[in-house]
Amino acid sequence: MIARLPSSGETFHRIDALIQAGLRLARSAPSGRILLARIADSIDLEWIPRPWGEDIAAELEAANSQAREKMAPRHIERILSDAWGTQPANELDELEPEPVAVTVSSQVHRGVLDSSPVAVKVLRPGLASSVRQDLALLEGLLAPLGAAFPSLDSGAVVREFRERVLDELDLEHEATAQRRFHRALRNHPFLVVPAPVMRLTHESVLVTEWLDGLPLWQAPNPDEAAARLVVFVLGSLRAGIIHADPHPDDVLVLDDGRLAILDFGATRTVQAERVESAAAALEAFAADDADELGAALERLGALPASHAPTLLDILSDGLGDLAGAEPARLDF
Repeated sequence: MIARLPSSGETFHRIDALIQAGLRLARSAPSGRILLARIADSIDLEWIPRPWGEDIAAELEAANSQAREKMAPRHIERILSDAWGTQPANELDELEPEPVAVTVSSQVHRGVLDSSPVAVKVLRPGLASSVRQDLALLEGLLAPLGAAFPSLDSGAVVREFRERVLDELDLEHEATAQRRFHRALRNHPFLVVPAPVMRLTHESVLVTEWLDGLPLWQAPNPDEAAARLVVFVLGSLRAGIIHADPHPDDVLVLDDGRLAILDFGATRTVQAERVESAAAALEAFAADDADELGAALERLGALPASHAPTLLDILSDGLGDLAGAEPARLDF
């Protein structure tokens, strides 16, 4: 018996059903607004097709706005007191009440420690515990996820998502990753990572040295800055760790031209052999070598080698100029 492939209309309805199921779960969870806000922060809402996606875009935009409300100074002081076991004034020389950055999961203030400026990042209170409870709701997505994508190991996807989300809500975990990057790059000619202050690190608080600079978007030489960010992301693989979310908003260009990476909430240790296979796959794609691409993808467990020629055609067509040997701009 030959299995019938779903039509494009059926696939669309499956994806729509999956999105609606996810939205219902997010609305029912105490931390659901945070999840929706993170999605809205990660994509350009203009990408959502209209008119079908009007309601989804509106809900994501509203969630993003609500989740970015500033925490009051008294709440910040209480979080720091709970984390350090003493009043913030006993540790810091100064703490500015007005935040320099507000995200859906945390807030950053400028402070002074031992006469040197520092960045004090504080996790929103109760967020981590409520997310741990709400992650159980992901089990409700297994059925629609499996129906929409029958070949997907939906259980593995949900387990991976759970692990990554909890890591991002543990600032002690982030500090450990940041310290590793800081040490690896301490003598680098154009990359820098601010050192974390480990004695003041807590699962809800992260203190690091303060760096002044311009956002990547305002870099005097944006092409050079973007190229250096690519060097950072790809180069870290050789050290066995990868930054999984190198957002331009978390990058500064310093006065001396160096690039400073500020946020390390999403990192992952990788095996050397997988890095080698991924690099081999990329090089095979650039060389239009289906045999080598297939071998590399099979070692990664991504696709059977026999699918490599089809994948080459799809990538070449979909990426256009980005798949060529010449530099191509990502912005317009």
